[in-house]
Amino acid sequence: MTSNAPKHSWATRLFHAALALAIITQLATSQLMEKPGPGKPENVFFEIHEYSGLIALVLATLFFLNIALRDKGTDAGALFPWLSGARLRALGADLSDHVKAAKKFRLPEYKSESPLASAVHGLGLALMAVMAGTGAIWWAAGKLGAAKSPVVNVAIEAHEIFSNLVWAYLIGHASLALIHHFTDGLSLAEMWSLKRHRD
Repeated sequence: MTSNAPKHSWATRLFHAALALAIITQLATSQLMEKPGPGKPENVFFEIHEYSGLIALVLATLFFLNIALRDKGTDAGALFPWLSGARLRALGADLSDHVKAAKKFRLPEYKSESPLASAVHGLGLALMAVMAGTGAIWWAAGKLGAAKSPVVNVAIEAHEIFSNLVWAYLIGHASLALIHHFTDGLSLAEMWSLKRHRD
């Protein structure tokens, strides 16, 4: 691996960028769309929201497969540490370090494999998958004439409840990326570059 090669593989950077753009499209169209109803057809923003959601589901699925199969980047166990006592202890210690630093209005020293950052990234990916999955259930049920089924009602409720978390995640994630960019010298261009390198 060359010294200037990114820490993340090309596939990881590609899926990260594509999923981020799909989610931003989802959030933007959610503010402009009108839900269809009796005598009220779908508008263009609702259709963009639907199809960008289906694209997000495909991208999230490919992202999970990439995580499972890649040999470079954050380990899947670090992204989803919830069933490992050792990983949970490391997460607790890292969280404690972050709280201590926050009390002094500082960020702890940046670590590329921080247990807290890894777990938050995993939660974000899981959240996006839940949003895309519940939206896909809603979409498929509408196409199949089963929009009033109890499963669909639960999917709709979950989709609407978790949508606020997506806003919070996106704002928090982007804000911390900018803070690290300007305070730790970690270039945003590294994660957003789609240039191929020899891994």
